[in-house]
Amino acid sequence: MTEYDLDQPMDRLIELAVRKFGQVEFRKVTLGDIALEVLQVKDMQRYIETLANKARGGKGVSLPLWAKVWPSSLVLGYMLSRYPFTQGCRILEIGAGSAVNSLALASRGLSVTISDNDPDALLFSRINVLKNKLEKHATTSRLDFTVPDHGERYDCIVCCEVLYDEAVFEPLLAFLDGHLDFGGQAEIFLAMDEKRQARKFFTSAAEVYAMARTDSKYTEKDTGTERTVNLYRLKRKTS
Repeated sequence: MTEYDLDQPMDRLIELAVRKFGQVEFRKVTLGDIALEVLQVKDMQRYIETLANKARGGKGVSLPLWAKVWPSSLVLGYMLSRYPFTQGCRILEIGAGSAVNSLALASRGLSVTISDNDPDALLFSRINVLKNKLEKHATTSRLDFTVPDHGERYDCIVCCEVLYDEAVFEPLLAFLDGHLDFGGQAEIFLAMDEKRQARKFFTSAAEVYAMARTDSKYTEKDTGTERTVNLYRLKRKTS
């Protein structure tokens, strides 16, 4: 994967995004009282068709699933926009994609580290930080949450749609345990579409964490189908 120099001005970063994905545009995302400008690929279908042509030619390709603003991200972002965080708390988002949740937190003046293992996702995240003038509160970092030791703990870890593959369940649990602080207020926020099958993850997590779940319903614009996002809050169990 191509690594980018993310210290460049926003216009230069946008040029890199256009070179890779074609035309891009900023779209407004509203989370409660917070209005954000989020960079999106303008014609995602065309880009996917380009990837499909490469795949037919024998090249390995991966879909940019991080580029979509998932409904679960909007639901989680709205909750985070209202949650009473303590000023000065250290927040990490993993698998951040376009970083909607981190942008919401940074808009509140909270310090957040935006992380993803995909350089393209970090490119879009950095552009979004600059576009929304949040560079004083948000930093980007390439981080693989299937590798447990990164040497720092956080008061809050945010993750959205990271339970996409059973193979990540065990390493993700190890990562969370290794990076969540031991303070009584330290907490994990996790959101996922109810369609995901993650029972094994939560069964294992229940050995370490006290968990609370709330369900939030939404209606798909294209189909009118009502779906549900599951929101979880996890805190270490006390002895």
